[in-house]
Amino acid sequence: MRNYVLICGLILLQCLPGCSSGPAVEEIVFHSGPFELVGDLKLPEGAGPHPAVVFVHGDGPNSRISGGTYPPLQERMLQAGYATFAWDKPGTGESRGEIDRSRLVEQRAQIVIDAIAVLKRHHSIDSTHIGLWGISQAGYVMPRVLEKSKDVAFMIAISCPGEPGVEQGAYLVASQARCAGLSEEEAAEIERLVGDIERSTSYDEYVRLKTPLLRYDVLADFNMYMGIRPEEEWHPPNFDGEYFFDPMTIVERTTIPVLALFGEKDTQADPYQGVRAYRSALEKAGNKHCRVKLISGVDHNLIISETGCLEERNRRSASGWRNYPPEYLDLLEEWLEGLKGE
Repeated sequence: MRNYVLICGLILLQCLPGCSSGPAVEEIVFHSGPFELVGDLKLPEGAGPHPAVVFVHGDGPNSRISGGTYPPLQERMLQAGYATFAWDKPGTGESRGEIDRSRLVEQRAQIVIDAIAVLKRHHSIDSTHIGLWGISQAGYVMPRVLEKSKDVAFMIAISCPGEPGVEQGAYLVASQARCAGLSEEEAAEIERLVGDIERSTSYDEYVRLKTPLLRYDVLADFNMYMGIRPEEEWHPPNFDGEYFFDPMTIVERTTIPVLALFGEKDTQADPYQGVRAYRSALEKAGNKHCRVKLISGVDHNLIISETGCLEERNRRSASGWRNYPPEYLDLLEEWLEGLKGE
C-alpha cells in the first residue's frame, strides 16, 4: 500500500512494507503566451540534478499521460536516470487556452521553449541536459524549437513526418482508403488528388480536382474531402504557411544526438519516406550521434498492431490495448543511458 504525502507541490510516494516505491511527482503550472499549462515532472531515484526529457505531444487533445501511452515510456526513462515532464495540452485536462490552428506549430513550439525554461530553473534538473521526446505532429514542432532555442541537448523523434504536412495528409487519407479495402490504384489516385487539391491556385482548378474524389464514400471520415466548398468559402493555399513547412530543412542542420524511430505499419505518416528523409538529412548535417530505425509489426504509436489502420488503433485503444514491443523500450532506455557518458 502506498501513502501519498504532498509537500509544497511535491508528491512523495512513501511505501509501507511490502510495496515498491514509485517516482517523485511534482505538478507544475507554467504560462506560455495566452496559455496556462499544467503538467507532471517525474523525478528518478537518487540525488540530482538529473537530465530530463520533455514530452512533445502529437495532434489531438492529449493529456499529460496521453491515454496511458506515456507511463511505460517514462518508466524506462526514469530507470535510465532521466526526469520526465509532460503536460495537458491547452484546453485539455487542467490546462487552459485554445491553440490557433493557423499558428499551431508556432504556438506549440513556444510552449515547449517555455517548458524548457521552467526546467532550467528547477533545482533537481541538469539545465545542460534537457532533451525532447516527440511523436507525430511533434515532428513539425520540435524542429521549430531547435531553430529558436539552443537549450535542447537531444531529440527523440517517434513517427515524425519527414515531409511537409500537405504530403503527410495525403498519405494518411490514402492509407485509410487502403485500410477500407480500396485497390492500390484507387488509393494512389486519392493520394495524388488530395495533394493536388491542397496546391490548387484557382477555384476552377480546385473544383476540377475535387470532383473525382466525390465518388469515394470511404472519405466520409475526412469531412474536408466530402463535397465542394462554395467559391466564397474557398481560399488559395499559403505556400509559406505551416502546412507546407518541410521539417527536414532544419533537421539537416541538426547536430545534437537524434534518435528517430518509425513503425513499419504506420498508416498516418509514411514510415519508409520518414526513414529515408531523416537518414539523408542527418547525414547532410554531419550528425555524428544519430540513429534511424524502422521497427516491424508496430503502428504510428509504435504499439504492436496487425494492420496499423486507424480503425484497429481506435478499437484497441478503447479496450486499453497499448503494448509496446520490447525492442522499442529497450532501445529507448539504452540510447538515453549512452548519452549520459557524453
